[in-house]
Amino acid sequence: MLSAGTLAALGSISSIFKPVISAFFDSFGRSLNDFFDRKRAEQNARDLGAAEAKVEQQSATIDAQQAELQAQADAPKSADDAIKRLEEGSA
Repeated sequence: MLSAGTLAALGSISSIFKPVISAFFDSFGRSLNDFFDRKRAEQNARDLGAAEAKVEQQSATIDAQQAELQAQADAPKSADDAIKRLEEGSA
């Protein structure tokens, strides 16, 4: 069994190491939070890049559809219209 002196010595040792251990775990917690913050920021950047690429692709699709509709509107409606355009040189 431990004597009163030994218990007192252990108590003083634990009081010395308590701030050190507390500081260690506080530092570890901050480091872990920083790590997760960086990972979250990286994921947000990837998500933003994907969203921008999707918008760009949709914009290109809209432009292509508009060009196709314009070509259909400008196309000759009949064979006579096509011949007339060829004669005018606007085909």
